[in-house]
Amino acid sequence: MFDYLKPHDGPVVAGLEEHETVFAKDQPQYLPLRTLPGEDGNSAISRFHLTDAQRKAVAEGADIYLEIVHFRGPLAPSRMMVMSEPGEGATRFQEWWKSQTKGPYVVAKAAPKAEDPA
Repeated sequence: MFDYLKPHDGPVVAGLEEHETVFAKDQPQYLPLRTLPGEDGNSAISRFHLTDAQRKAVAEGADIYLEIVHFRGPLAPSRMMVMSEPGEGATRFQEWWKSQTKGPYVVAKAAPKAEDPA
């Protein structure tokens, strides 16, 4: 299998939408990329979505590759992560987020989905 991952169609982290910046939102030749500030504003954190076929391929041993376009300039440091939505008591996420921003950002509770019981 060879397939491109696409940016997640929704917030980078539910509850932190107000802190997002969207890159390429007015550039139709690119996919818009929602990001959160990281490293105190020195980085941009984005989220990608895997299709069911991509998830199956990863579960069966496929790897995820990262292409970084640097336009023949210095290569910027980058990281890739795997994360589920942070839920109640997601202390590891909260510690990571606090170290990224050093800001007073609080993850707001996501509104229940229509199919979720109230």
